[in-house]
Amino acid sequence: MKTNHKGLVKVTQETKIVPGADAVQEANAACGTDIVQETVTAWGADTVPGKKTVAKGSTPQRDKVVAVTVTFNRMQTLLKTLAALEAQAYPIQKIIIVDNHSDEANRQQLTALTEGKEHVDVLWMNENLGGAGGFEQGMRYAKEHYDPDWYWIMDDDAYPRRDTLEKLLYYKDLDNLGCLAPLIWGVDWQRYQLYHHKTLRRFYTIDQAKFSGVEEMNAVEEIDADAFVGTLFPAGVVREVGFPEGGLFIYGDDTEYTARIRRKFRIYLIRDAVIEHNDPPIANAVFSPKTYWKLYYTIRNKLLVAKKYNRGIRKTVAVFLLLGHSLWQLAYSLVRRGLGKSRFLRMKYVLKGTIDGLAGKMGKTVEPM
Repeated sequence: MKTNHKGLVKVTQETKIVPGADAVQEANAACGTDIVQETVTAWGADTVPGKKTVAKGSTPQRDKVVAVTVTFNRMQTLLKTLAALEAQAYPIQKIIIVDNHSDEANRQQLTALTEGKEHVDVLWMNENLGGAGGFEQGMRYAKEHYDPDWYWIMDDDAYPRRDTLEKLLYYKDLDNLGCLAPLIWGVDWQRYQLYHHKTLRRFYTIDQAKFSGVEEMNAVEEIDADAFVGTLFPAGVVREVGFPEGGLFIYGDDTEYTARIRRKFRIYLIRDAVIEHNDPPIANAVFSPKTYWKLYYTIRNKLLVAKKYNRGIRKTVAVFLLLGHSLWQLAYSLVRRGLGKSRFLRMKYVLKGTIDGLAGKMGKTVEPM
């Protein structure tokens, strides 16, 4: 093993995944929309995605895709994520796993899991940088070492179906493309997680689901922001807008990054490219007390983002709107039945998140539980 100047340890490097012999299926041929009109046939036929014509028997030039996932003490789900990435019909050049300073048992399991897998690089963080810091480090590493055409970003509890990447790349020539997002299916509640596919309102203070049901979607839809659950970013966009903001640590970093991209480019949701994802734990219709620290980062980061992307009177209005939301959260904590003593813990995180957001504090300011 070799440690670089950032304290990251690489397990393996350089070798590409060898694609399987299965032909790529025809992707979304009957899309029912006028955004994309070309038809895709299997690899080795006369045409390939992007309307590029090749001679029979020749090997088409595939775009290089590097996948990045961030993990922290979740080997059970990471195993499934890695297996799903390795099973993609469209070959991935490299899989980068960013370990956010997991405990010794998980680190040993990850070392054993990736031993001999030359298509996988593991970056060992010296501290927990959160999802935001992990994705920033992973994408920087991918650019420096592999310079891919596409960055495929996902949590360690996200499981792309075999044809997910293939169906995303079918639409790689859409106009002013900023990123391609798959539709997210929640495996625990057995319904789509439409709240991840967002529209942004009121000066970046409110994000909400753009759709109430899949049946109202076209094959391709535009959205304002999305989650880091299988989002696919072209290299040119990453060069122009930079990497995710690691200082947000966790929660809202995906919204900030995709919204930053949306200011210059377009974000496309691809209905028929589906990725599966675990659902968050819920207790009494609110976050479980063990995850109240996430509420802190949600409140803090909303303030940080609103202050960053608004100026003058818009910034003032945005801050007041979010202060009103914090007051509502405090009142809710007081009157909500069933919270018991945990209501005071919840109030503590609401207050601290508001104060730190106003003060502009970034990084890991509250320890995950």
